[in-house]
Amino acid sequence: MSEPQGESTRLRDTIDRLRGEVEGQRRAMRTRAVIEQAKGILIERFSCTADEAFSHLVQLSQDGNRRVVDIAADLLATVAPPDADEGGPVAALPQPAPVGRAPAPSGPRAGSRSVAGDFAARYHLAASALGSAEAPDELAALLTEAALAPLGVGAVALTLLEPDGALRLVASHGVPAHQLSQWQRIPPSMSLPMTDAVRNGTIVWARRSEFAARYPDLKGEDLVPGETVCALPLRTGERLIGAMKLGWPGDFHADRPVERYLSALARLCAAQLLRVLAPSTEEAGAPLPSGEPWFRAVLDALLDPVLILNAVRETEGKVTDLRVEHANAATIDLAGRTGQDITGRLLSELYPGMVSSGTFRHLLDVAATGVPYRGEAEQYVEVVGGAVHGSTMTLHATPFLDGVLVSWRTHDEQELGEHQLAQAQRLAGIGTWQWGVSAGHLDCSPEVFRLLGRPERAALGTLGLAEAEAVVAPADRVAVRLLAERLLAGHASATLEFRVVRGDGVTRTVRAIAESVPGQRDGELLAVRGVVQDISAWRRTERALTETRAQLAEQVRQTAVEHRVVRALQHALMDVPGGPSPSKLDVAAHYLPAESDGRVGGDWYDALTLPDDTVLIAVGDVSGHGLRAAAGMAQLRDALRGMAFTGAQPDQMLQRLNEMLCHLGSEFIATAVCGRLDPEHRTLTWARAGHLPPLLVHDGAARYLDQPPGMLLGAHPGADYRSTVLDLERDDVVLLFTDGLVERRGESLDRGLGRLLTAAAEYKVPNLRGRLDHILRRLKAPNPQDDTCIIGLQLT
Repeated sequence: MSEPQGESTRLRDTIDRLRGEVEGQRRAMRTRAVIEQAKGILIERFSCTADEAFSHLVQLSQDGNRRVVDIAADLLATVAPPDADEGGPVAALPQPAPVGRAPAPSGPRAGSRSVAGDFAARYHLAASALGSAEAPDELAALLTEAALAPLGVGAVALTLLEPDGALRLVASHGVPAHQLSQWQRIPPSMSLPMTDAVRNGTIVWARRSEFAARYPDLKGEDLVPGETVCALPLRTGERLIGAMKLGWPGDFHADRPVERYLSALARLCAAQLLRVLAPSTEEAGAPLPSGEPWFRAVLDALLDPVLILNAVRETEGKVTDLRVEHANAATIDLAGRTGQDITGRLLSELYPGMVSSGTFRHLLDVAATGVPYRGEAEQYVEVVGGAVHGSTMTLHATPFLDGVLVSWRTHDEQELGEHQLAQAQRLAGIGTWQWGVSAGHLDCSPEVFRLLGRPERAALGTLGLAEAEAVVAPADRVAVRLLAERLLAGHASATLEFRVVRGDGVTRTVRAIAESVPGQRDGELLAVRGVVQDISAWRRTERALTETRAQLAEQVRQTAVEHRVVRALQHALMDVPGGPSPSKLDVAAHYLPAESDGRVGGDWYDALTLPDDTVLIAVGDVSGHGLRAAAGMAQLRDALRGMAFTGAQPDQMLQRLNEMLCHLGSEFIATAVCGRLDPEHRTLTWARAGHLPPLLVHDGAARYLDQPPGMLLGAHPGADYRSTVLDLERDDVVLLFTDGLVERRGESLDRGLGRLLTAAAEYKVPNLRGRLDHILRRLKAPNPQDDTCIIGLQLT
């Protein structure tokens, strides 16, 4: 028994030894490329043999007390710094001194390496290590161990971009199994760091505390654990193939050298990921199906042209153009160019007409946002070689990997007409139907099923007679049966409006127009056919118009009543007795309502002889129109008359009117000019409240009086009003007026005041009424938009 056991032990030891040797060889392979490249550099520099170059590396290792592979990596970092991106090499910062040419041992010493040099050296170590990976997960593990662990990275995930824009998880390290099972595929519509990195083509940083605000789509745990995460696009040349995501367990802040180092690793990882996936038959074909012969053969079998366009991005990741990667066999563009003629060229250079029409912008948006574009039967025009080429075509574009897949179909005249007819039917809500009298169903166009709320039935194209009758509203079924009976009895055509109840419960009003199709023999009926149209919107509009007409009629009636009341009130107020006419004074006035009957305003005037033989003269304008304005006018006019009888001066009267309006909280404001004329002493004491100043005509010259301060009535309870005294002479004329006399829509007030000044001065006859009539004619009164008041006084 002892001998077999000894044999088993020896066999187990041998297997363990061989396994260890294999593992050792694999570890050696991870660094062998770095050492061999360093030996090549030394052979070129020193013109020595391979053994001498290796001895030199060993000597440097012993002098610096460092591993041979680290010495080799430093040498590569100095001589061949890797490119991270278009911005320049990783080792753009100061580099370690280059290895000397003297045969004596020399080189970088421990502690002399810069930050950039350390990144560049570690990049070469990572490149050598990743080159030995045989599976995606091993690639992720080696990436973490050889390149990212010194930065504190605790988890890595690698994803591939699928044709529809989704990201498929293909490798990871440091990610818990339960999270891997939940994140096998990330839809393109989700907003996450990796989808943002792919969509924008740039590096994305995020901290866990920001996720709720930045990424509301994330529910539950994230794929990559950590307090700080970073997502980078994976590229091979110009082609974007996926995304890489890194996670740090704590707070991590990256500077520019770190970002450049990570970008270089992302490019390195992308190439190695394609290598380890290429031989796999379980990865749904090739990672990039657009380049596979079988995929291109499928495209070539299609009847319509198909283009695969790759996104061309700026350094910041913005899509600026699209490059034709592949065109199938059916591709012939407007200029007659085949797919072979346009492959590899930029879309903006090929089709400038597409750029100017805006279609090019739509395609860029598809690449940037992942939202498909459908252009239906549009006109496309291109100028190639001086010749104009145009055609009507339907163009569809959908996101595909890091770009767009575009197909189009050119329409001939018949096809275009059918498309336009279908589009017109869809827009007008019209569907066609036919009933063979011997059949038990109706043949219907797709629009009929959309009208009935059953678009899923459109593909069948038929509707049973019992089912058709069931969708008719119960109250209208008798009318529909009578229509069918008339057509079967020989009527050539018939029209009927009825209601249908859609599948979603909504009731619609439709109009059906039907005609009979006679056979070859007399009295024979083959079929009944017709159209049905949704007229619900028309009927709603008619009802709304009927209601609106009724409301307008009522409003017109009420307005007419109010108009008559206001006119009566205004005339009653204007006809109030003004007392006996004083000697040595002529007074004349005109009130002209606006030409528009609907705009009855609050303009008013007054001339009242007071007990002391002085005359109250006033004019005013209450804000607004209608009955309220007329009532406000009456309130102010009566209050002013009452105060005038007390002997109050004009500024006192305006002060009290203002206090009254402010105290009562009136809904209107008003302007006014009032004065007390003393014919005996030929003086006019007057004050104003926000109103235009009076006009004086003296010795044939006209001028406006200087305005004393005075705010409009009802605006501020503490407003200040001042009276001023004007000395008059015989034949002097004073005119008070409202703004309706001088204001015109579209003109400045100064222009209207200038016209009034001219008209008042050019009338030379000493007749006050004639002067007012002349002014009204010259200023084309009445005003179409506002009432007009003018009152004049003349000393005789």
